[in-house]
Amino acid sequence: MRKIIAQTMKSMAMMMLFFTRIPIKHHYQFDDQDYQLGILLFPLIGLLIGIGLLILKKATFFVNPYISAIILVFFYVWITGGIHIDGLSDTSDGIFSGQDQTKMLDIMKDSRVGSFGALSISLLIVSYVVLFAVNPGGTILVMAIMGKASVLGAASISAYAKDEAGLGAAFIKYCTDRERNIGFAFTAVLALIVNYRLIVPVVATFILTGLITKSVIKKIGGMTGDTLGFVHEISQIAFLLISSLVL
Repeated sequence: MRKIIAQTMKSMAMMMLFFTRIPIKHHYQFDDQDYQLGILLFPLIGLLIGIGLLILKKATFFVNPYISAIILVFFYVWITGGIHIDGLSDTSDGIFSGQDQTKMLDIMKDSRVGSFGALSISLLIVSYVVLFAVNPGGTILVMAIMGKASVLGAASISAYAKDEAGLGAAFIKYCTDRERNIGFAFTAVLALIVNYRLIVPVVATFILTGLITKSVIKKIGGMTGDTLGFVHEISQIAFLLISSLVL
């Protein structure tokens, strides 16, 4: 039991180091086993981020909702390091370029932000401000888990699109139906606990995630770390938008 707990803590620490700015002092040397278990724990990263957003939402109840929302956006960008937003930008530049598959992948590797990337970031931030303002803290908490579960969903049904390996390649390699199903179940249970009506946007967002993933695969032949970031951000916005309509 002690060994299992230690392994779980190690894998969780790895996920936190990769996907958050939470400072963690460690002496670990990570390996494939850590990554495989870490993917299974990925929705817990969303839970941690969601708890932070919920606390901020509650703590800023006395200010204008849009001022509160701006504070939440700053926190979200800081805690995630903007890693998924960067993926959204790169993917937008690539898939909306109108080029062939090879050129799209080359554009996505370019560190410079193009017009579609800049537009996607702008629309994303505006959407977060509005949707953070109009949705309650519980919905925002579930949103953060929804994003991580959607990444598991996308990774589980795709192959890696690039020749060279990267962080996205390992994620796609080790994410199976098991990780996806556990992520979906975890999200659904939390949604039912927070507000049973949230199950509608949860299911709708999962379906949308599948459609987006299939569309991206059709364009570039698979998924990458950037496109997983794209799915992450779009799924969170979709979840908040649908929630604001049904609650």
